Order: sequence, then structure tokens, then C-alpha cells
Amino acid sequence: MSRSASASPAIDLAKVLAAHLILFHHLFLYGPVPQGPLGVVAADGRLAVQVFLVIGGYLGAASMLGRLHKPAGAPLLQQAWQLIVQRARRLLPTYWLAAFAMLAVLGWLRWGPLPAELPVDVDPQALDLPQVAANLLLLQDVLGQDGLSAGFWYVAIDLQLYIGLVLLAMLCRALPLSLRGRLAVFGGLTLGISLLSLLWWNLDAGLDAWAPYFAGSYALGMLACVLRRGARVPTPLALGVVGAIGLLALVLAWRSRIAVATLTAMALCAHGLLDVWLQRLPARALRALRELAAASYPMFLLHYPLLVLVCASVAGLTDEPLLLAGAVLACWPLSVGLGLLVQRWMDAPRPLPLRAASAAA
Repeated sequence: MSRSASASPAIDLAKVLAAHLILFHHLFLYGPVPQGPLGVVAADGRLAVQVFLVIGGYLGAASMLGRLHKPAGAPLLQQAWQLIVQRARRLLPTYWLAAFAMLAVLGWLRWGPLPAELPVDVDPQALDLPQVAANLLLLQDVLGQDGLSAGFWYVAIDLQLYIGLVLLAMLCRALPLSLRGRLAVFGGLTLGISLLSLLWWNLDAGLDAWAPYFAGSYALGMLACVLRRGARVPTPLALGVVGAIGLLALVLAWRSRIAVATLTAMALCAHGLLDVWLQRLPARALRALRELAAASYPMFLLHYPLLVLVCASVAGLTDEPLLLAGAVLACWPLSVGLGLLVQRWMDAPRPLPLRAASAAA
């Protein structure tokens, strides 16, 4: 995505808050920590995934808008394939790292010296090759296999949604229309997809392994981007359009996940106002926020195997409630540090292959 589209302190803050809500959701849900007044985080913290879906749609649409008026260049199908491959290269290394980390943890639970019974969805004794292969290929839900770890379903859906977005943008780019005409078609199709998903597909739980079920939230983010960054619609009008679509869906059938998605999309319509305020923060704070936002994806995927490992190991050594609670809460800073470390490793420049280096010289 373009730097101008992604360099938003408000969006960075939303990513950080959503990632931490999901982290604490799992800490309180699976860890031996007294919930008390924070029980709502254990019960509803998973709704923060909607924030990622909407932001993903917004930033994805921002990257596609610039392609609606660029010269054709390479064939459109080739461009689409290149974009999808780039997205996969961004998602899959961290995903596979988390998958192998979870497999290592499950191996520890199965053969290690400190067996402990945990409220996790994966039974180490029942793990088999088809389940592992389906997870590595992001086909676990499609094939009816259990996910190895929390959050894996989201990566599969994100890639499906992005493929749909790319194909939609390339279709609009191929139309023999002016930029304004292609933008109108792109916006109209985005609106149509959001309505179809929110009013129909999202009501069928049997579709939750496929992108159409989640396309409503994703398309609300896309629509916010089209209205504000593409059509330059005034903020109040953009808020009204996005809010009206969400309200219509909620009147038809109340879904807390759609309420969160609608509020997130409305916030994106006006995030520039919050950016102005956040830009007053010291440069060091903004840089830290940017780094934490970039690390939200590896933290989102890696905190769960870390939590399971800590719970299993500590529970195998002691049943003291305070020690167990302290160990689980220690997963918070450990998860943040691990996310930052992995993201820096992913961002580190890689040496070019010898042939590519010779060509560049």
C-alpha cells in the first residue's frame, strides 16, 4: 500500500488496541486468571478482529484506487497475480512461523515431561497429517479441519478477501471508462458487496469458512476509503452513508460484530481529524506507535502458542493460583517483545541472489 495511505497514527493506534484486546481475550479466556470485572474482555474481546477486517478493507482499497488510473502496463491478470503473490509473501512467513511454533508446543504437550490439561481447541494426541497440511495451506476451515491456533482462520479469510479486492479492481481497470467512471463502478460494486454480505451472506453461519461471510465488514472499510479518498465526499456525508448501511444491517438482525465493524468504518471516515491531534505527540512516541502497529500481526499470531506453552509448563510445576496468574500475565510483555522481534526480522533487508545482484549492478 502507498505510504500516504498507511501512515496514519489513528490507524496505527486502532491496530495496537485491537491486537491487545485479542491478546487479553485469550489470556482471560484460556489462562488461569480471575476475570472479575474484566470478564467482558474474555467474552467479547474477539470482536476486535472486526477492526482488522475493516482496516484491511480500507488500506486495501487505498492501494487499489491508484491503480484505477495508471497505464495498463503489464496484462491485468499478470498484475493481479503479482499483487496476490506480494500479499501472500507478507502474510505467510509469519503465519508459517506461528504454525511451526504451535506444532512445537503441541509436541511438548504430547511428549514433554510436564503434561497439563488445558482448555485449548487442539488435542495433541489427535493431531494428524491432514490437519497439519490443511492449516499450512490455509484450508483448515474449508476442509473442516480444526485450526492449529487461534487467529489462523483470520489469515485465510484475509487472503481470500484480498484476492477478491484485487480481481474487483482489475475488472474496473479494464473498463473503457474515464477515471471518474471506473471509480464510480468500483464504489458501486463495493456498496453492492457490502449490502449482499451484511443483509444475506453474513446471516448464514455455514458460510463462515469463505470470504463472502466477512465481506460486509471488509467492504465497509473499502467504502469508507472510496468515499473519503476516492470521491472526496465530505466527512458528514461519508459518516451518514456508512452508518446507514450498518444500521440497516443491524435492524435486520442484531450482530455485535457488525456493530463494531460499522463503528470502525465510521471512525475511518473521520480518522484524519484524530491524526491531526495525534501528530502533536513527540516523534519518539509516534515512532513507537508505528512499530507496535507493524508488530500487531506477528503478535496476533504468536501470542497464543506462547500462552499455551507458559500455561502448560507452569501448570505442570505448580498449582499455586498466584504463580499461575503471574505466569499468564507475563505473556503480555513477552508477546509484545516477540512480535517486535519477529517484525524486525521480517523487515530486515535480505541479500539479493547472486544473479539478481549482478543484474542490478
